[in-house]
Amino acid sequence: MRSRNRSVLLDRALRDLLGQSMTQWTLVVVNDGGDRAEVDPVVDRYRLQLGDRVQVIHHDVARGMEAASNAGIKASDSEFIAIHDDDDEWHPEFLERTLAYLAHHDDAGVAVRTELVYERITDGTIEEISREIFQPQLQSITLFDTLRHNRCVPISLLYRRSVHDRIGYYNESLSVVGDWEFQLRLLQQHTLGFLDEEPLAFWNQRKDATGDLGNSVIVGDAEHRRLDQLVREIHLKEHVSQSGLGSLLYQTSYQQREFDHLHHRQNYSEDLLRQILESNNRLAERVQRLEEAVSDASLVSLVRRRYRQLKSRILGR
Repeated sequence: MRSRNRSVLLDRALRDLLGQSMTQWTLVVVNDGGDRAEVDPVVDRYRLQLGDRVQVIHHDVARGMEAASNAGIKASDSEFIAIHDDDDEWHPEFLERTLAYLAHHDDAGVAVRTELVYERITDGTIEEISREIFQPQLQSITLFDTLRHNRCVPISLLYRRSVHDRIGYYNESLSVVGDWEFQLRLLQQHTLGFLDEEPLAFWNQRKDATGDLGNSVIVGDAEHRRLDQLVREIHLKEHVSQSGLGSLLYQTSYQQREFDHLHHRQNYSEDLLRQILESNNRLAERVQRLEEAVSDASLVSLVRRRYRQLKSRILGR
C-alpha cells in the first residue's frame, strides 16, 4: 500500500482492507518520503485488528511510485500481489473472488470491473460527489487494447508473484505510467483474466485536489503524456533493432496515403453537401414565391366573386 502524507485516506484504506471477507493476507505500507506522523499513528490505530499481518516501510526521501511498489513486493513473500494505493478501495469480496478465479485458471493475474468514484476532501472529511463505470465496454484485458492505453489500474488487479521472476519488477525510472508499462511486458508473455460482473474495485479521484491529496493521473497529466511517449519510443526502438525499419516505413506511408484519401473524400463530401444545401435553399425560395403567387391569385379571384355577388344583389338578379 503506497502512501504519502494522506492520513485521512490511509485510514480509510486500512479499514477497507480489514473489511475483506478473505482475511489471510499480509500488508506492506510504504511511506514514500512522507511524514511518519501521517502513517504510524494511523497504523497503530488498527494494530489490534492488523496483528502481525502488517509491516511499515519508511523511505526517508520520495523514490517514486514504482520504487514504492517494488519495496513492498520485495519485503513480502505472498504468492499473489496487489497494489492497493491508499486512496482506492475494494469490494469486500475482492480478494475472495479474484483468488477463487486464479485457483481455477492459469492466467498470470485477474482484473475486475472497476468504478470511478469522484470525491472531495473538506476539513478531513471525504465526501462522494458521483460515480461511473470505468471502461464500461471492457470485456477482457488484452495486449491489443493495452497498446493504446491502460485498461487496468493498480487497484483492479491481482496477479501471481511468479510474474516478476519472468519479466522483472516495476520500472523505477518512470514517475508515472509505470503500471501501464509493467502490464505491457506482462501481456507480451502472459494472459490476464477479467471478472465481468459487478464492480469489485473503486478508483477514487479528486478532480480539484492538488499536492499529495491529488491523483497522479490528474495533477501529473503533462508528465503522463511525456512518459507515455517515452515508453512507446523505447519499445519502438527495440522492435526496430530486431526487425529493421522496412515494415514500419511501409505501414507509415500506407497509413498516410489512406489518411490523405479519407481527407479527400471528406472534402468531396463536404462540397457535395454544400451544393445540396444551396440547391435546397434555391428550391425553397422558388416554392415560397410560388406560394405567394398562388395566394395573390386566390385573393384576386375571391374579390371578383364577391364583386359579382354584390352586383347581382344590387341589380336584383
